[in-house]
Amino acid sequence: MDIDSFLKKVNDKADNTMGIMVSISGYSSVAKEEASGPKTPLLLLDHGHLYLTLSTVMKLTDVINRIRRHASQTGEAYLSTSAFGGE
Repeated sequence: MDIDSFLKKVNDKADNTMGIMVSISGYSSVAKEEASGPKTPLLLLDHGHLYLTLSTVMKLTDVINRIRRHASQTGEAYLSTSAFGGE
């Protein structure tokens, strides 16, 4: 599913609805731009996020919360695991 069609589906739902898209192969810069914006309802996860979860480094809820916080502060729907830092 393309980012723009997924974004449309999420925007057609209730106000507080968020969508999570997972791509094992990652996202192009265009896809990241399409998903991002003020008050974006999308969070983009890739293989790095899954690895953190499956290797029990972080709980899935913690990964999602970290990306959601980043999205609310910056409007960017994607945050690479390398940018997680010590937060």
